[in-house]
Amino acid sequence: MKATVLKLSLLFLFLGGQLFSFSASAQSLPVKTILQKMDAQAASLKDKTAKVVMEMINNQTGKVKTRKAIIKQKPPYRTLFRFTYPPSQAGIATLSLPGDVVYLYMPAFGKPKKISNIANGGAFSQSDFTTKDMGPKNWAKNYTGKLLKTNDTAYILQLIPKNKSEYSKLIVTVNKKHFFPERIVYYNLQGKIMKEADNQYVKVGNIWVAKVSSMTNYQKMHTTRIINSDIRVNQGLKDSEFTVEKLVPADKRNK
Repeated sequence: MKATVLKLSLLFLFLGGQLFSFSASAQSLPVKTILQKMDAQAASLKDKTAKVVMEMINNQTGKVKTRKAIIKQKPPYRTLFRFTYPPSQAGIATLSLPGDVVYLYMPAFGKPKKISNIANGGAFSQSDFTTKDMGPKNWAKNYTGKLLKTNDTAYILQLIPKNKSEYSKLIVTVNKKHFFPERIVYYNLQGKIMKEADNQYVKVGNIWVAKVSSMTNYQKMHTTRIINSDIRVNQGLKDSEFTVEKLVPADKRNK
C-alpha cells in the first residue's frame, strides 16, 4: 500500500512538473508577436522634449566627462539636440532629419552646415551611441530570432539581422509589462560581445519612455550614460519645429 502511494506521489510530481512546464511555455508569446508589440509601443511616442545629462565614462580610469543638453524629438526621424554645458560647447547643436541627413550648428561659425548623409554607424555627438542606436529599430521588419528563455518579468530573445549588419546577433531582454528592451547585447561578426545597452523606463502620462539609457563599448572600454529629466511627451510638435532655421537660437537668427 505504502509502495503504491509512493509511486502515485512520484507520478503526480512528475506529471505536475510536466504540466507546470507546459503551462509556463504556453504563456510565452511567439517571437514575431513580441517584436510587433515592441514596435507598437515605440510608435505610441509621437514626440518628446527633455533635459539631458550625458556622462562619458572611461571604464579604465573612471574619469567622467559631463555634458548637458536639451533634446526635442519627433520619431522616427526628427531630432534636435542642443548642448547647454560645458560653456565651451554650449549652443552647439545637431539636427537629424529623414534620409540620415544631419546638420551641425556651431555658434563660432554662425550658420548650420550639412555635415553628411551620415551612415547609420556614425557616432551620435561623439558618444558610444550610434545614430542607428538612437533611431527607430523596426524590430519585426529587420530581425528574426527565437525565444531563449522567459521569466516572471521578461522575455530573452536572440535576434538575427535580416539585412547586412555589423552585428551577427543581438540578445535582447524585453520587459513583459511595456515591451521595451531593458538590455541589448550586441555581438560582432566574429561572435564576440561588442557592446551592451541598458535602459530604465518611466511612465509619463500613459506613455513609457527611457529615463536612463547607457551604452558600453567593450572594445573602447568606454560607457555613455544618458539621463533624461523634465520629460514631456505627445505635445503635438510640428515638423516646422525641426528645420535648419530652428537649429539656430532665436536670438541669433537673421544676424
